[in-house]
Amino acid sequence: MQTAERTLQLRAMPTMKCPACGAVLDEPAEVCPKCRFTLHRLDPKFGTLPLRNRYLTDRAQALSLEEVARLRELLQRFENRFPQSLFSVFVTDLPPDTNVREYAFWLANRAHFSSVESEAADNLDLLLVIDPAHHAAALTIGYGLEQFVTEENLRDALAAAENALRRNQLERAIRICVDHMTRDLCKASRTAERAHKFGDQLSVEQW
Repeated sequence: MQTAERTLQLRAMPTMKCPACGAVLDEPAEVCPKCRFTLHRLDPKFGTLPLRNRYLTDRAQALSLEEVARLRELLQRFENRFPQSLFSVFVTDLPPDTNVREYAFWLANRAHFSSVESEAADNLDLLLVIDPAHHAAALTIGYGLEQFVTEENLRDALAAAENALRRNQLERAIRICVDHMTRDLCKASRTAERAHKFGDQLSVEQW
């Protein structure tokens, strides 16, 4: 039986991991100490930043207008629940042999999905990139979420969406990922609150 990663090229990608070689970084770095990868190397590779919308961008036109409306409502509810975070979804057909993990890393760092520009520890945003043409997906988070979300959390969210992605049921796949991250962040916020680390960094609004 094939794993989710082999079947769908799923990549759980915390931002403290080099998107090129997978080396774990102790802290944010301009250059990967192992493979010498830099974000600047991706600029000529991926070119001009694509146009994007708040919450959901469907450049592959893989979703119906009704699905787009429902998903934007879902992502808005996520933001209402976690006011400091923005969960964005970007659906696009990438060229063959494109590393979706690298593309998600580049897009998350170069594009400004949020109206508030947050950097380093203040970045609590999430980005899900889906390439339906090649059944590939990557889920990345801002630096500020790394103390709340593990690589295992990201991997589990993508693995849970495997069947839906394989069948091109994109709305269902996106909902599964959002629901997983909602549960993980609710659990993390409760743990942080009990440990008196909650503060203003990650809060949950009841709805």
